[in-house]
Amino acid sequence: MRIIENWSEAEIEILKANYSKKGSKYVSGLINRGTDAVIAKAAKLGLRVDPVWPEAEIKYLKRYYRKKGAQFIAKKLNKNPNSVMAKAAKLGIRYEGIRHWGIWEDNYLRRHYHDRKNSSISHTLKRSVASVLGRAKLLNLRGPNPPKWTDEEKKILRDLYFDRSFSLELISEKLKRSRYAILLQAQALGFSRPRHDHEWTDEEHKYLADNYQTKSYGEIAKDLGLTHSAVSHHASRTGLMLRNKGREWTDEEKEFVKANYKKIPTGEIAARINRTTNSIITIVGKIGVSNGRSRPWSDDEKNFMKMNYGIVSLTEIARSLNRSTKAITGSAVKLGLTKKRKSLKEII
Repeated sequence: MRIIENWSEAEIEILKANYSKKGSKYVSGLINRGTDAVIAKAAKLGLRVDPVWPEAEIKYLKRYYRKKGAQFIAKKLNKNPNSVMAKAAKLGIRYEGIRHWGIWEDNYLRRHYHDRKNSSISHTLKRSVASVLGRAKLLNLRGPNPPKWTDEEKKILRDLYFDRSFSLELISEKLKRSRYAILLQAQALGFSRPRHDHEWTDEEHKYLADNYQTKSYGEIAKDLGLTHSAVSHHASRTGLMLRNKGREWTDEEKEFVKANYKKIPTGEIAARINRTTNSIITIVGKIGVSNGRSRPWSDDEKNFMKMNYGIVSLTEIARSLNRSTKAITGSAVKLGLTKKRKSLKEII
């Protein structure tokens, strides 16, 4: 078993001083630890490697950022827009294409924020709704206050709220109030809505008791015209939660599932071997058919990734390792691998 040594204060200081500027390999050489260990420790300390900006890219940023903005630069240099904005901020460069709010716009916003919709203000000022909301927040403006609840509205709410046959949407439509407003007012009045919206009949309970060990709650809910939660809650309240494990899966059944899963409908597979669809979905992961949990990455695969990522195409790496391209890109992120960037001459 490999013994993991604790990090000394000196090593942590070296990591903090060099990681962001020079990267994991440089720190690894200084303190004689693996790059994976360096990356993991840096992540725990909240350290990040500063994006690499060659001199040619910095010149391009200085030349075009003021007029073109972050999105344009990011697309041309194959960088993240946030990285571009951060670099521009460090260099003291501002995008000149931003239209600053004028005094008349602020006055208009103050005058009409309480009596007009944000979309109307946005249209008049030729700004986005997000811009209007952000400016309003900066000016400490609040939207129009909703009208106070009348005694008649409170009476209607009292008559309907306790009856689960009236949905909140129906009450909302009747009172011309939002669902959220109804919940807030009910809370203010101390109203408590009954939790269970269905009274179970003897026939429904018998059907559940007869089938809960052989059918899924979803199937029973569909048969009874109820929701999955209604069935599971009733089963819990009446002591029907504990099910038997069901019959053991035979080798023939497993082979049938392996041969037909994703080739014919899951419901049809279940019907042919007298199983529930949920049991089919559960077993496929255990017998290695499902696309769910991926197999662990071996050290050889990781080394192969480090040697070939960014040089060999994703498709070729995926074929060599018998993995999906999505799995390859996901592993690359975890290993801190990046593709080689095109030169600025190729971009321009």
